[in-house]
Amino acid sequence: MTRKSASSGDDGLSVDAVIRDHHASVVRFLRRRGASHEDACDLAQEAYVRLLKYEGSADIDSPSAMLFRIAGNVATDHLRAAAQFRGPHVAIEACDDEVASELPSAERELSGEQNVSAIDRAIADFSPRRRRIFLLSRLEGLTYAEIAERCGVSVKAVEKHVSRALRACSESIDAQL
Repeated sequence: MTRKSASSGDDGLSVDAVIRDHHASVVRFLRRRGASHEDACDLAQEAYVRLLKYEGSADIDSPSAMLFRIAGNVATDHLRAAAQFRGPHVAIEACDDEVASELPSAERELSGEQNVSAIDRAIADFSPRRRRIFLLSRLEGLTYAEIAERCGVSVKAVEKHVSRALRACSESIDAQL
């Protein structure tokens, strides 16, 4: 199996190269998770800081997959922190006679439906093995090791399939924009 990474020679992970190659995709990824453009840029920076811990590491097979995993974790942390502040308080702006709706706007709802349709189309195009591995990872929440054991493949093969599946889903969403 060929090892694909954004490293320079055999020196290990080059965070600069990963960031340079994937910054726009990471920001789009975070925007699709509900962050504003400014928040997405801030969250991307946090993901890069966390990725720096692995600078020079030679045992990372897919730096881009790792970056997106870290970015997803950062986004989840951000949402959890934001949820703590949604207590019984009322914003000053809402004290007028109007009350802000917590429901998504029609545009946001339509965009979400279009994104789901794009992902469904991408998943339908996957090979049966990639589809199974991807769904075990994302829907069932299994670890890569658990998926590898269940599907009779290596952990590296699972990483490859999930990474390529995520890329295909992202490209499918981007193509509709």
